[in-house]
This record gives sequence, C-alpha cells and structure tokens, in this order.
Amino acid sequence: MPRFRPLLPLFLLLWLAMPAMLLAQAKGPAAANKQLFDRTVDELNFRTMETVYDKSFTRRKFPVTLRTAKARREFTDFNGRDDLQKLFQNYNGVSERYKARFGKGRTDLVEFEKQLNATLVDKNFEFFIRVLPRDERVALIRSLQRIIRQGAAQFNASEDPVAEDLAADGAAVPPADVDAPAATAAATEDPSPQPEASLTTTTVTSSNRLSPRSLDVPVRHDWVDYLTLLLAGTSTLLLLFLITSVLPDLRARLDGLADELDNQQPAPRPRSRALPEDRYEDDEAN
Repeated sequence: MPRFRPLLPLFLLLWLAMPAMLLAQAKGPAAANKQLFDRTVDELNFRTMETVYDKSFTRRKFPVTLRTAKARREFTDFNGRDDLQKLFQNYNGVSERYKARFGKGRTDLVEFEKQLNATLVDKNFEFFIRVLPRDERVALIRSLQRIIRQGAAQFNASEDPVAEDLAADGAAVPPADVDAPAATAAATEDPSPQPEASLTTTTVTSSNRLSPRSLDVPVRHDWVDYLTLLLAGTSTLLLLFLITSVLPDLRARLDGLADELDNQQPAPRPRSRALPEDRYEDDEAN
C-alpha cells in the first residue's frame, strides 16, 4: 500500500473537481444554444441584405466581411441612396431584436426552429425583400431555410424539457413578430414595389410544414454518464502510473533478487584431470 500513496492527491483532486465539471456541463448547452441562435440570426440577416444589395446595384457587391450587426451598421457604401441606406439600417436594427426571442422561457429544439422560422414570415422581412422578383424571393427563402436546418442540426438537445413541460410553458413563448414603426416603412418604401408578399408568406409556411423535425437528436446525458467518464479517466491515469512507476520499480527489485540468488549459490568444484598413480610395482613387491 505505501506505493499507492502518491495516488491519494490525484483521487482527492478528481473528487473535488467532479461537482464543478457537472455544473459546467449543466450550464454549457444553454449558453451554446443561445450563441448558435445569435449566429444563425446574423447569417440570415447577412444573406438577406447581400441578396437585396446585389439586386439594387448591378456593379456593386455586398462585402462578405459584414457578418456582424456592428459591421453592417457601419457600412455606408450605397452610392448616395440615402433611402436605401436607411432601409438597410432599419432592418439591421430589427434583425438584432430577433435575438431576444430565444433564451427566455422555453429553450428546446422546437422553440429554436420556431423562432428562426418566424423571422422569415415577419412583415419587416417581407417589406425588405419586396424589391426582389418572385423567383429570387423564393430562392432566397429556400436558402435561408437551409441555414436554419443547419443551425438546428448543431443544436444541443440535452436539456430539452419533457412533453408535460411543453404545455405548461406555452405562455412563455415570445411574440412571433417584431413590429417596426409605420413611419419608417412609409419613408423607405420603394416607388415601384412588387406586391407579392402574401405569396412569400405562403411559400415559407408551406415549406415549414413539409420539413419535419430531424430525427438525429443527440442523446441526453445524466450524472451516470459523467460519472462513467470520470471513472474511465481515473482508470487511465492509474494505468499510466502503474506502467511508468510501479512496473519499473518491480522489475528493478526482481533483477536485484536474481543477482542475490546467483551470488548465494556455491561455486562448482573443479574436476581434476590428473591420472591415477601406477601401483603395479607395489603389487609385484607383495
């Protein structure tokens, strides 16, 4: 047992670190899902602005570096179109308010997809993309739906509530639309809009109905899984300790014991190679 005394601080450290590990795992999924939601909203906002900007200016391209709301807020290259710049700035602010939808109340995968899909049927989104032709609007919405599905595939569902909790938390769902001032919409309205917003809404709603929830949902982890992981790590460390410390010491002792046994064995007696003396003369004398 004295040879295992160096392992006692290691076991004590693992025992003290286990509650902190469990607490970090408990807080990790919720924060990661919130960051995933915010990144997905930024990507939806960027793709929408890029499409509308490239359609409005034939010789200009929306910079690919404007992935954050702050960078898009500081962008002013609109070729003197103050009305278009104001439209982009207003929609950028509305898109930032989309991020407040998720993180309060329900935070499961169903709510995650619902809040992201709600941004595609919001009246501010429909007003912003009204300058696009019908086929380009449909293509844009489908590309945004693919981004939402990619975000849902990265969602950590380890903290999804059970079915009984979903009905109880129905009142905590944030509203689906973010209302913008009517004066802003009137001031930034294009002189030749294409009124096909209802078709866009119908297309998004139909696509959402046809896209079921993915079956590749991560398995939930409880304290048994984390305890198993901790024991596996402890076993690995113990095995490394045995290989690097105990086994070399044991081998050295065995080698020393073998040398002692070799020294204690008596030396073999040398064989005499001399021939026996000839005693024929003595026999003749007798």
